[in-house]
Amino acid sequence: MLKLLTIESINGDTSKAGSKVLNTQFMSEVKTYSTTKARFRFTSKPDDRRGGGDWYVVSESRTTITTAMNQSFNAVGITLNVHPENSASNSAVAALFNVAEIVMVYPNSTPNTALSWIVVNEKGWKHRKYLVAHKMVDVAAISLTGTTTTTTTTTS
Repeated sequence: MLKLLTIESINGDTSKAGSKVLNTQFMSEVKTYSTTKARFRFTSKPDDRRGGGDWYVVSESRTTITTAMNQSFNAVGITLNVHPENSASNSAVAALFNVAEIVMVYPNSTPNTALSWIVVNEKGWKHRKYLVAHKMVDVAAISLTGTTTTTTTTTS
């Protein structure tokens, strides 16, 4: 399952703090950290014998993480709008992705925060990055339902 998490540190490095969407299938060794937080190993290349994974500390609890790990994807494949050549100046085109192969999603840096980067694990060891015309939270929501939703509000 793709889960939005608040990262406090990666391998003890707090400069990498922020929000990311991570695939729970790549998590292991989940433990309680500092009473209310969780710590886990995130191995983005599980078939690579050289990789040992990174240690993440997140604001979410161990229970929240294990609950997410025990859920399954409702959508096997999702369609996302991808910018060819990872350039926002190119018009986005629809592309189909296997949800289980999406490793992580993180926001694009400014100026356009409506875009996100997805990292896809291809063949178990090779990563490819794609610039998509979706906010990172929307990618996680699409993986749960298989569809996008639009919310509008009206003010009086």
